[in-house]
Parts: sequence; C-alpha cells; structure tokens
Amino acid sequence: MKTELISTVFLSEKRKSTLLMLMDGPATIDQIKNSINGTTSAIMAQIKILLEQGLIEQKNDEYRLTHVGQIILKKIKPLIEALNVVEGNKEFWASRDLGAVPDPLLDRIGDLGEVLIHEPDLNHLFEPPRELLVSLKQTKNVCTFYSYFCPTCPNNYAELAKKEVNYNLILTRPVYERLRDEYTEQYNAIVESPTSHLYVCEENIMKPGAISVTDNLLLLSFFNKKGFFDHKKVISFEDSAREWGQDFFLHYKELAEQVT
Repeated sequence: MKTELISTVFLSEKRKSTLLMLMDGPATIDQIKNSINGTTSAIMAQIKILLEQGLIEQKNDEYRLTHVGQIILKKIKPLIEALNVVEGNKEFWASRDLGAVPDPLLDRIGDLGEVLIHEPDLNHLFEPPRELLVSLKQTKNVCTFYSYFCPTCPNNYAELAKKEVNYNLILTRPVYERLRDEYTEQYNAIVESPTSHLYVCEENIMKPGAISVTDNLLLLSFFNKKGFFDHKKVISFEDSAREWGQDFFLHYKELAEQVT
C-alpha cells in the first residue's frame, strides 16, 4: 500500500498536479483541465486512479481531497515543492554552498517556487540584474544584504535613500568600510535618510553573497562550494519566495549591529 500511494503521487505529473490543485479546494474536471493543460480523457484516466486509491472523492460535479488525501498531501507538498526548485536547476544548487541558510529555511526551500537563474555575460558581471533594477525603481520597501562590494550599488543605495524608500541595508564590515570611506556622498545620503537603516555584519559569520527583497522580487546569490563568487543569482517573483527571503534577511539582521 505504501508503494502504491507513493507511485500514485509521484509517477504521474498530471496526478501530482491535480492533487496539489485540490489542496486549494474542490474543482470540476474543466477547472482541472484548464489548470494542468491536459485533454479530458487523459485527465479522467488519472482521476480514476486517484479515486481508486482513496486520495480524492467526487461530490456532484466536483472532485475534492479525501481526509486521507489531505493528510498525505500536507506531508508531501513541501517535498514536491523542494524537488521542483532543485530539479529545475540541479547543477546550480549542487554547486552552491548553502551553509549560510538556517536549517528551518532549508526545510522551506520549496517556497522559492519558480526561479530564474541569472548568469551575466562578461560585459555585465558587476551590474545588478535588470529585473532587480526595474523593481528598485517601483518598490516602496527594500531589504538588502551584501557580503561583496558591487561598484554600481552605492548609487542605487543612495537613490533609494533619497526617495525615502523604507530601506534596510546590511553590509559586512569590509564592504561597509569601503562604502563609508570611498563613497562619502552616497554614504551620507543613507545615514541622513529618515527611512533608511544601515547595519554591519561581522566577517566571522557564515553568510550568503547577497539577499535583496523588494515588493515584488527576491534575489539571492551564494558562494560556490570552492568559496568563490561566480555572479550567478537566483530570482523569484513569487510571494512565498519573498516571505522566505524576508525571514532569511531577518536572520542576519538579528546578528548585525545597527549603524543608523
């Protein structure tokens, strides 16, 4: 029975997608078909299997999870979501040093949802992704953590401060000192802004390359397992990813010292 249920859930994308959809509530065959892009006959074949396994039931024209289906899907959903994140970019995740991510957040890695892996060409290595720059022009709230120095970032920081965006910025001490000593105008704009808050994180704390959370975007970067920063970044526009990113940022905020 254990093997049958595992096979029922995982050996068909249509069955898996149908079960995940029904976690949000009952649905008709047409709604299921529109959601998972299959023909009626193909979906009905999978519905029949789910009915036989006792994972769903039919009431009038709608299908819904049974109590058994609800129990199983609540346990399996985080695994499915984590697999979807990792399987889509296996080589990237396998090469990252994720030691900076607290265990509770690793358990929620599926919250990142559909991600884009940004890999800049040689002409744009030291520039933030276009998606982030567009988001920064529109957002009213930003949380950013950097453990490396980005040459274009001081101007971005200062622009956010001048616009009085609700801005929280954490820098490692070497990055902070370079900003303070070499970019005085931009540094002053940050510390003088009533809506900007600057924090310093010590070097001995294990950390990612960067975290940026705006009103509609999460950006992450990690060092690779050799300890190098290769400029590859994760971008997600999903609400669950932004919540995950906020929690990741707060983890480092609790470890940092506030400057302003």
